[in-house]
Amino acid sequence: YLHRTTERMAVRGLRGGGPNLMAYGSNIPIGSVAYASVGTNTTDIAGQLWVTDIIVPANMVVSSIGFLQGGTATTDNTLVAIFDGAGNRLGTSNLSGVVLSGASSFQEQALLTPVQLFGPARYFVAVQGNGTAAGAIQTIPTATFVGVIAGVIAGAFGTVPAKINPPTTFTAGSGPIVYLK
Repeated sequence: YLHRTTERMAVRGLRGGGPNLMAYGSNIPIGSVAYASVGTNTTDIAGQLWVTDIIVPANMVVSSIGFLQGGTATTDNTLVAIFDGAGNRLGTSNLSGVVLSGASSFQEQALLTPVQLFGPARYFVAVQGNGTAAGAIQTIPTATFVGVIAGVIAGAFGTVPAKINPPTTFTAGSGPIVYLK
């Protein structure tokens, strides 16, 4: 778990070295706990982007994004996207989405094209669903982690804007629990 003032990234594993270090990282520390107790079981809102920041400590290539599904994840399709610190879209998964499967487990989705990230820097990750299933995703509860930025952006499923206005503060129950790989 790296700690630079209020910026953080929990490092899960490192491969390679040099200018393109490959890291597995998450936006909050995820240890050996029951995933159902990590966040808040949150009802999906069709088309809404659930956005959180993630700190990338070194250059890395990201090929997939994982997010923690809710306790009753069942029928909604979801997609993921990554944005730079200014809110410019860098990549997405398949825009038709993937059906949620596996309550309180991580769903990993491949990006259409791997994305080169340059660190140290702040990026934003979004999860978008197409329905209103109760317990679709786990989000970061209030006052749990210092320095996390999270918010929501209204939208239409399968349409990921080329640019977003990233959140600048933390809103409880709006930031998905994510990792980059």
